[in-house]
Amino acid sequence: MLARLGEGSAHPGGFQATKELIGQISFPRGTKVLEVGCGTGRTACYLASLGCNVTAIDRNKDMIQKATYRARLSELPVRIVQADAASMPFQDETFDAVFTESVTAFTQGSSAIGEYWRVLKPKGVLYDRELAFAAKLTTVQKKKLQSFYGLHHLRTVPEWLKLMSKSRFQKYSASHFSQINQPADDNDPLRVIDHELFKKPDAVAMMMKNERLLSNFSKIMGSVVITAWKA
Repeated sequence: MLARLGEGSAHPGGFQATKELIGQISFPRGTKVLEVGCGTGRTACYLASLGCNVTAIDRNKDMIQKATYRARLSELPVRIVQADAASMPFQDETFDAVFTESVTAFTQGSSAIGEYWRVLKPKGVLYDRELAFAAKLTTVQKKKLQSFYGLHHLRTVPEWLKLMSKSRFQKYSASHFSQINQPADDNDPLRVIDHELFKKPDAVAMMMKNERLLSNFSKIMGSVVITAWKA
């Protein structure tokens, strides 16, 4: 559905939060960045516009098509590959940085984190903004979110850090929990929307359920930015 809506920044905080994080990182020109879960390519193109050498992956073929279209219209040299975060088709120690937002939460166990570590060069850095919760969820709450979104990780910040402690990253940190603050006005001039979707009752019902869930969990749902360094 997100692919057909052409949504370019479905993660917590939207594209404004993405730009703020990239601004804080300040990648040097020529940095080899892998964006995992690129969606429609909005972030990948933004990174390329700043002079990064960008490779972007997504496992959804519709997202890949829209990302390719965006990069072509933007005339930006982004390498776009259809691939899964848990099994990436790149050699070991290929990238200076891995940048990802709201992807790891949808992967099983620490499979994606292991792949991030593998493809990073020595002294490479992972930047991962993930869905996080201010308090542990009840079993009922977990079932509601898992059944609708297909999430595998419904974690508090300490729980994310515990998962990182089981990875091959020996140095890592996490930001404070940040409550979701989705900007109301997020103009994306290259967004391509399939308007037929709004004529389908099932799709409309899904959109409405998404809004209800976001509203119901708004006080405890947010995000954390995990930064991890490869030795």
